Amino acid sequence: MESTQVLRNKKMEIKVTISGNDFNDTVGKLFQCMRKEVFQEIGKPIIQMDTEEVYFDDVQKTEKTEKFLFVFMPRTKTYFTITARINVIVKYIDLE
Repeated sequence: MESTQVLRNKKMEIKVTISGNDFNDTVGKLFQCMRKEVFQEIGKPIIQMDTEEVYFDDVQKTEKTEKFLFVFMPRTKTYFTITARINVIVKYIDLE
């Protein structure tokens, strides 16, 4: 059997929008969603993913005041919605 190079590189741009209660958790979810999209698009064993660039196109912060029985104990809840473009270099195995 002849040896052939099966490692391939692909540069991708993924656009993701995600919402959450905390900024750090929302950014973490953003990258989880990005990884999921890359795995679905490549469909082959992925060896390495390197993030080259991250652009936050839109960051929305929404604050909402909640009260117990509409009067007592007011508290402010914060929600974040982030839309980002992530440039990734993916190294994967291609046997075809």
